[in-house]
Amino acid sequence: MTAAIHARDVTVRAGDAALVDSVTLDVRHGELLALVGPNGAGKSTLLSALSGERSLAGGLVELDGRPLSAWQPGPLARERAVLTQDNQVAFPFTVAEVVAMGRAPWRGRPESDEDDAVIAESLARADVAHLAGRAFPSLSGGERARVSLARVLAQRTRIVMLDEPTAALDIRHQEEVFALARELARAGAAVVVVVHDLSLAAAYADRIAVLDRARLAGMGSPREVLVPELLERVYGLGVRVIEDPDTGLPVVLPRR
Repeated sequence: MTAAIHARDVTVRAGDAALVDSVTLDVRHGELLALVGPNGAGKSTLLSALSGERSLAGGLVELDGRPLSAWQPGPLARERAVLTQDNQVAFPFTVAEVVAMGRAPWRGRPESDEDDAVIAESLARADVAHLAGRAFPSLSGGERARVSLARVLAQRTRIVMLDEPTAALDIRHQEEVFALARELARAGAAVVVVVHDLSLAAAYADRIAVLDRARLAGMGSPREVLVPELLERVYGLGVRVIEDPDTGLPVVLPRR
């Protein structure tokens, strides 16, 4: 089975500094991969390289068996959706209008007949339907993040990349966002999420990739990767890893 995302020896540089250094990984359809690691480890840069929004200094990225260089902008936008950390809109569009932007890649195609239904569903799934008439700049940071997620949902792609989608959210909406990501993977999408909360990653990800100083320090299931030896080396902090009594999955706690 062809990987939805295949990255081989991906390297991104800024001058002499390696922001991502020789990272190799695959993500399959039906899988949720969490990218974790300390600040500055290269998580967001790797995600932007996988999406085609960042040029490579070396290596290769393929989406569904085709190099990124072979994708035209329109087909690429119908294949993968990207949620960045920057939830800004230059003009005072309403929430409904911002979410409708996610349908732009389908304009002029038969799928555009579904626009109204898809937009309404996306607003509801991101819990922002009640904000549909509000101007986007008037929203709180958390509300903007959920509206931006609704735009990504409306894009209806087979590959979804989310950069810290829960950073501005309360605990309820953090859980809801990851449940949505898990639902997308269950429906056959390949989902990659940058996240700082290791326990949240453990609860929802099939696999976790740990980045440290631009390199891949570990990759595997939550139980394989979230172990004190690796985490203490990467984060420089003592941790305890306990078992969630409900799920049996790892919960990571700092030693205080």
